[in-house]
Amino acid sequence: MTSDRGSSLTLVADVGAPRRKAADRAELLLRPGGRLVVHGPWGSGKSVLLSELGRRAVEAGEPVLRMTPAPGDQDLAHAALATLFAARPSAAAGAPAEGERRALVAAIGRGTPAHAAGDPLAVRLALTDLFAALARDRPALLLIDDAQWIDAAGAAALGHALRASAPERLRVVVAERGAHETPLAGRLCGDHAARLPLEPLTVDEVTDALNSHALPAGWAVRIHQHTGGNPALVRATVEGQLRQRADPWGRVAPPVPDSVRAAADAWLCTLDPGTRATLLTAALAHRPSPALLRRAGCADAAARHLAEARNAGIVRVEATGVVEFGARALRDAATHSMTRSVSSAAHLALAAAVDDPVRAVRHRLLASDAFDRALAESGESAARQAGSRGERALAAELLLLSADRTPAGRRAERMRRLAAAASHAAASGSFDLAVRVADAVRAAGAGRAEQVAALLALIDAGGQAMAELDDIIARAREQAGDDPALLAAVQLRVAVRTNLCDGLPGSARAAADRAVRMARNGGDLALEAAALSMRARMERITGHPGSTRTLARALALAVPAERVGIRNSPQYLAARHAVFDDRLGFARDALLRLLPLAERTGDAEDLQEVLRSLAEVDARAGACVQALEWSERALSQCAGAGLSPGPASYTAALAQSAGGSFAEAAAHATRGVRISREERDLVFTSRNLFALGTVRLVTGHLTQAAEALREVAVLEADQQVRDSTALRWQPELIETLVGLGRPDEAGALLARVRRAMGSPALNTGAGAALARAEAAYRDRGGEPDLARALLESALSQFRLLGLQLEEGRTLLQLARLERGRRRQAAAREATHRAHALFARIQAHPWTALLGRPAAPEAGPLTEAEAGLAAIVAEGATNQEAANRLHLSVKTVEAMLSRIYRKLAVRSRTELGPALRRLTPSG
Repeated sequence: MTSDRGSSLTLVADVGAPRRKAADRAELLLRPGGRLVVHGPWGSGKSVLLSELGRRAVEAGEPVLRMTPAPGDQDLAHAALATLFAARPSAAAGAPAEGERRALVAAIGRGTPAHAAGDPLAVRLALTDLFAALARDRPALLLIDDAQWIDAAGAAALGHALRASAPERLRVVVAERGAHETPLAGRLCGDHAARLPLEPLTVDEVTDALNSHALPAGWAVRIHQHTGGNPALVRATVEGQLRQRADPWGRVAPPVPDSVRAAADAWLCTLDPGTRATLLTAALAHRPSPALLRRAGCADAAARHLAEARNAGIVRVEATGVVEFGARALRDAATHSMTRSVSSAAHLALAAAVDDPVRAVRHRLLASDAFDRALAESGESAARQAGSRGERALAAELLLLSADRTPAGRRAERMRRLAAAASHAAASGSFDLAVRVADAVRAAGAGRAEQVAALLALIDAGGQAMAELDDIIARAREQAGDDPALLAAVQLRVAVRTNLCDGLPGSARAAADRAVRMARNGGDLALEAAALSMRARMERITGHPGSTRTLARALALAVPAERVGIRNSPQYLAARHAVFDDRLGFARDALLRLLPLAERTGDAEDLQEVLRSLAEVDARAGACVQALEWSERALSQCAGAGLSPGPASYTAALAQSAGGSFAEAAAHATRGVRISREERDLVFTSRNLFALGTVRLVTGHLTQAAEALREVAVLEADQQVRDSTALRWQPELIETLVGLGRPDEAGALLARVRRAMGSPALNTGAGAALARAEAAYRDRGGEPDLARALLESALSQFRLLGLQLEEGRTLLQLARLERGRRRQAAAREATHRAHALFARIQAHPWTALLGRPAAPEAGPLTEAEAGLAAIVAEGATNQEAANRLHLSVKTVEAMLSRIYRKLAVRSRTELGPALRRLTPSG
């Protein structure tokens, strides 16, 4: 399969919406000059786009002619042109003249080689007459698909005829395969033709494709990574998932269908054999570079091969020279058909070529499948090094390989390596890797401790989808027997699952309490600290008075956070409680102490949790740009490790509401609601609904806000949540009800919340939010003086706590109140104060809401800023950018803030398009 037509023509049902949007864009680009070049890699939907443009033109009564050359036409002179005359519409039936047609047929000939051009003048005249007849009565549309298959003589004749045609009479769209270069299409349409590159599908578009077939939206991130967003690969994935039998792990980690491998292989087959051979070696290496490939024995033409693969969209080459495959499916396909001897030789060559001794050991392990005690020991040693630098997935793989190479007579060593592999697999967040470890442990007939460790790794790697793992939890409980420490570890997971999926924090507290006692009996201090932390968490949720004492007990055990797992540690819980209490300075300091630890240990979910909490702290504090940075890192961590997207979506919604855009915030929250519901994650279903409801409220969509916030109220009641500080939905719902003209309902809720909150809580941020909500209620009830006093009180409290976004939002409500009292000067003053505050903290959605978006900083980017912007737009983290530019992370953060202001962007995802707007060449 070498053309993308067959793989993409039927794509409309699955991913048609993105290409319909592309058709809208194409029509806009066509209008000024009448010439458009469409390009994209194999499977990107070029043919789908042309079909959509043709359909629209036919519906408008416009003559349409489509040229569809095929592979092999490039070797026959004028062969591709024959399809034009075969497909001509009745409007052009009289062209070309009979004699000219005979001349054309003679020129094309049967089997004429490409260099034998026949009579070029006759061909040109025939084409000119055909186009003139086509557009004789009204403007026409010419569609040329797969231009890369047009022979040189045909292209010359076609280009001449197109230059002779008036663009206002004959609109032309030429599609050519290529992610970057379109030499032939450019020559046909001219240098001034508009260009439309077909971009990969986004995660949201993949989600929509899954949703249209009732497949889990939670798969979207994983499928997007595997396919790179290529429409043909996405469609192959969807079709494969619909055809194959249900997999026991499917809802947690969808298996890769054979149809995807076949499609990826078809894409690779568009390259010449030498390029495919180079990519084979690149697929086996970690972050390969041209120099590494040459050292590993690839031909001197490796650079040319990589350039071809890059233009085919199969790889991208970073500024550092590192080669990355555009989709994991392509990397897998490059090695799928490799023979064992070829694979072994390539791994041995790479072992000698890489400069990382840990990676060298991995290649030596993969080059041999024989028992080898020394090699297994070197693999275990390399795994320790990988683990110490936070590469937990690599450590798990090395230990798995080492266990497999351990001689049969050394069972204790094999079991030790498998147990360590389970621990690293769980920390990596890779469910696929955890399944491999569990399979190896079961096949080895391991003991009770190893079996339980492998099962717990599966549970931990499953993320938020714990409801799908009940059978694994039951097996772990059975395997634990009467061992108190093993039982404590299982009970801790039971507590988490009971809260997350059943919404029963009281029962979860009881399970955590059992885990505390079992851990103490088993003498496991780390487990006891984790279980006490879980118990304190549940006590806080349910309003139990012992929460503070329980957390203090956990902290008093003085267990280092890395031994417990940061997200399960009392140190992290203390930071979270500080966030709920609006002690933002303490929370931020505590989280920044945990951040390097999370980065060093390499636990994927731990790092995501710390990043999410930092984003929440900075969003509340009004550090809007930094909140977006933390959120972007959390999203990247989520995608890279294959974690459940629900929590990261909630955080992204908060950060976007602070410094990005309300539209983006709503999109993230909507995605988070959908995925969390699928995973039966009640906790983050509530949180994402809360974020969505808040966005709808502040943007004036009150009915939708009430719908989301009422569902939060039901969920929180069902989950027995008594803490009003963690998720402050009550004030939002009160304001919404007042706005909808339901003051009685708002007043009843206000009274209930005040009784439940108690006097001490009224002096917190939650109390100030409630005072602001009450101000709306009192103003609606004809008590504007009391309403103003409540708003002034809320302003003072928010200012005292450093909650700048809440302060600005309260000023907006004060302005509305004053306008209602016809005190225009006071209203203008409050509005001005709000705008000044939002502009100072770069709260872009709020400045836009006021109708006066903050102006970008004047002046072009400096050379240093442009360099940093390009690196970050490629996907580098702040730390990676700092390393490459030999700067501190703080300097990089400050420079990024300036770049954002100058380019008027709000996050690193907007940098690439902004830079391309500045320099069209990219």
